[in-house]
Amino acid sequence: MKKLIFITAIMALTSCVAPRETRSIYDTNSSGSGSSVGSGGGSSVIDIDDSGSSTSNGSNANIPSAIAHCSWSLDGQTGFANTSNSHLGPNTICQSRTNETQIYVQLKNPDTNSRVCVIPTSEASGNSIYLGSAQCKYINSSGTISLFNLTKNRDYGRYQQFRINGVMVMKEKSYEFPSPFNRELISYDAYFMCSINVDLYNDRTYCDAFKSKGEYFYKSF
Repeated sequence: MKKLIFITAIMALTSCVAPRETRSIYDTNSSGSGSSVGSGGGSSVIDIDDSGSSTSNGSNANIPSAIAHCSWSLDGQTGFANTSNSHLGPNTICQSRTNETQIYVQLKNPDTNSRVCVIPTSEASGNSIYLGSAQCKYINSSGTISLFNLTKNRDYGRYQQFRINGVMVMKEKSYEFPSPFNRELISYDAYFMCSINVDLYNDRTYCDAFKSKGEYFYKSF
């Protein structure tokens, strides 16, 4: 019975996903690829990519006040808030103080061959649940701060009342996940399956397998 219910839930998630070369079990909305002006090679120029394109803000980097509380790298090389994550490398991930759905990301070593995906989550009593679909976009320069506009659209908005106080961030890549997956999956698909199994059955084995790969970065706010 558990297997039947789980398969039904996965089919519901895939029903609205358009065909793609690597099919996702959950909708992932593109935030656009953007374009970068700053090279990020120690030039002390930083770009704010908030509308699918970037404009240079000059040597003094006019950081928006809503994210001025976070530590940004003004030269694309130093000053990142997080330096210990092997998946993304040195990074700053910041939530706007005026809009909880706006998440800004800067990476020292962006992978131009893979999109970066951000998933809204809510954490309480040590448990984290996802609130909506992954928002993905290319980050092409360490001198770019990229905006991800998140949506709380899980189960047709039934999780709207939950506050976004964390995000799961990962590259859009496929990995071979161990048991109970025993298959190759896109990183966010494995995370959604992990979360669904915890929600429906309090089964944490999928999350243990997902975490064992280490191909993600969780940021709490």
